[in-house]
This record gives sequence, structure tokens and C-alpha cells, in this order.
Amino acid sequence: MGCFFVLMKSIGYRMMNMYDNQFQIPKVDVLSWDPNKYVTVDVRSPGEYQEFSMPSSINLPIFDNDERSKVGTVYKQMGKEEAIRLGLDFFSKKIQGIFDLILNLRSSYSTKRIVIVCARGGMRSNSVVSTLNMLGIDCLQLDGGIRAYRENITTRLQTHAERLKFYYVLSGNTGTKKTDVLRRLKLEGYPVIDLEDLASHRGSAFGGIGLKSRSQKEFELLLVGELDRYYHSPYLLIESESKRIGNIVVPDFIMAGKRKGVRIELEYPFMERVQHLLETYQPNNNQNRIIEAFLIIKKRMQKHVGNEIHDLLLKRDYEKAFVMLLTHYYDPRYDHSMRQEHQEIVHVNFTDIYDAVAKVKQVIADKQIDCFRRMV
Repeated sequence: MGCFFVLMKSIGYRMMNMYDNQFQIPKVDVLSWDPNKYVTVDVRSPGEYQEFSMPSSINLPIFDNDERSKVGTVYKQMGKEEAIRLGLDFFSKKIQGIFDLILNLRSSYSTKRIVIVCARGGMRSNSVVSTLNMLGIDCLQLDGGIRAYRENITTRLQTHAERLKFYYVLSGNTGTKKTDVLRRLKLEGYPVIDLEDLASHRGSAFGGIGLKSRSQKEFELLLVGELDRYYHSPYLLIESESKRIGNIVVPDFIMAGKRKGVRIELEYPFMERVQHLLETYQPNNNQNRIIEAFLIIKKRMQKHVGNEIHDLLLKRDYEKAFVMLLTHYYDPRYDHSMRQEHQEIVHVNFTDIYDAVAKVKQVIADKQIDCFRRMV
């Protein structure tokens, strides 16, 4: 291990001397980065990586969450050099493991170069790239780090915001299988942006049950990928969503497109909707989550109605509970919100998913001339 500590000391001097121009870090910029060409190794802490990361990247943290916090505290209280020394101490104990893992990656992905990324293209990725190149392992640093990658996503979203699109907006009361219809249309090649899927949330108080939450940054990464995919399509298909889907905020330009688009209103038999919700949320397997979610909306109901639904959930009489939830909460709220909209509406009554898909496709076909007229 002695040679590693010598290397770390050498690298430490370089990082602390901001005027050392002798050592050049090989870099790749965000616009040149391609997951098919590079193996991307993210050296940020697990917490940073979990919040947002680049596609197909591998987390190989220099600091764990606690160590990162300690380095930040030392930086604020004692200054940059002391923070660097502490960081080097943490790093020096891990470099041999990092070296071995990078060697394995190089062996597994022999046709790809290795790119190291940190938060801003600063000291963490700098130190790893410096060390590995000095040890004879060719690798690059992502210039600007995750921050530059995020800025690129923001720029691409702005490009899409400025691009005129026509929107078909699938709407309907809770339980009308809007998401199922959209997913079948997407499989057939229609330009569907499934906002709930991208947000990993179904948009209601119960919407996060059984799903892993995503951050706003992750949502925007996935969204821009979908928008890029349908860049040349004159129209998009979305579900009628509010500005917020769980904790995710939908961009303004999509909300504006929704308000101006054609609304396709799905109408499905009431008890079929109830059964669909029971199948979706699986209350027998998620009783505690269902009750926790219900308690959030209970305060918005009449007291006696909320208490009755609560009792039904506790007794596991889920069908009756969901009947009451639709009757006394979701349907009235939906009717109120739809009265605020001023879109063209096409009503679609259906009995099964195949019927719904066929009828929605017919609406799109019938409206194509109108779609192109609005685009010019």
C-alpha cells in the first residue's frame, strides 16, 4: 500500500496547487458523451447517485454519505486545504479497491473507454482520473460533471418547449383505464408520453403505492428522452394530469399543450372502474399503505363519510370502500376540475380495452387534418 500513499500525496499537492498547469486531465464533454461508447463510473456518494445519475452509469463512491458530510463540514469550518486533506485520507483507504474494480470494468468492456464523473467535474473525479492514469489505466473525466449533464437536459427541454406540438389528451374519471389505453397505443408506435410512468406515480393519493419514487431530475431525464424520441411527430398523446404528479412537477409547456389540445374523454361502467382500481392497488397486500394514503384525503371529506370509509378499510371491505371513494371524493373532484377546462371534447364509451384503443385511434385519424392545420 505504500506506493498508493505516495501517489495520493503527489496528487494531493497537485489539487491544492491551483496554478499547476503541468498535469492535464483528459476530458470528454457532455455533448460527446455516449453510453454506447463509454463505461461511465460515478464517484459521487450513494445519496447523490440515488437522487440522479446518468444512464447506465456505475456507482463507485469515493466517499460514503457520512464521509461526504464530514468533508463538507470541514470545508465550511476549517477551509479548503483541510477538507482536501480529509478527503485524501478517505480516498487513500479505498484506492486499491477502486483500482481493482476499474480493472475489472476495463476487462469486461474492452471496446469502451472509461469516463469518471462527479458532481461538477471537480476534485473527486479529478483525483480518480489522475491516479488511474498514473497507474497506467486510460480514463477520462466528464467535463463539468453531473451539473453539466443536467444543464444539457434543461437546454433540451427548452428546445422542446419552443417546438409547436398538437396534443391529444386522454381523460376520464378515476379507474377508466387511461394508462392501459396509452400503453397499448405506445406499443403500436403512437407518440405517447406516459407522464405517470415517467414520474413513477399514478397521480392520486394512492398513486405511489407499490412504486419506487423518482426525483424531479430523474423525471426530466426520462421525459427529455421521450421527447427526443418523438421530435419529428406533429402531435403527442398524454394523459390529463394536474401540474403535480406526486412530488413531480410537469413542465409548463406540456400543461399549455394539454389546455389547447383535444380531450378524449373515456367513459367506462362504474363497477368496472371499481374492479380496475382493486386490481391496480392490491389493497389486500397493501392495507397499511392504503390507509396511510386515505388519511391524507380524509380531512377533505364530510366527517361521517370519511369515518365510514375508514371503518370499511379497517374491515377490509375494499370494494365498498372504493365505491364510496369514487362516489364521494374522486368523481365530484374530477367533475369540478373538468368544468374549469375549455377544450374540444370527444366522448368515447367503451366496454373493454380493445374497444377503447380502437375508438381512440379513430379519433386521432379523424382529427389529423385539424392537427396539421393548427401546426401551420
